[in-house]
Amino acid sequence: MSIFTKIDNISIADFKKILPNHPNVIDVRRVDEFNEGHIIGAASVPYKTINQYKPVGKTYIICHSGVNSRKSAKKLTAKGYDVVNILGGMIEWDGEVAKGNK
Repeated sequence: MSIFTKIDNISIADFKKILPNHPNVIDVRRVDEFNEGHIIGAASVPYKTINQYKPVGKTYIICHSGVNSRKSAKKLTAKGYDVVNILGGMIEWDGEVAKGNK
């Protein structure tokens, strides 16, 4: 993976516009953080396990602040997957959240 790997990014505002289409979303925070509140429909794929994850189709990635989602997007983009980093992370998210592991 090169430090120059270009990744796609999306703002929270733009992500909210596509949310009604039920995009693939993964949350790379720790499981306990995910369980405290996550985007409805998101799957938990902790950052430590991202190298084993194989996304199917375009996948949006979120974390707490945007740092680990960006790193995850770089790793998966370098492997040829179609992924998009959600800028600002859950800190910026002001939409509905689900709690627990669902």
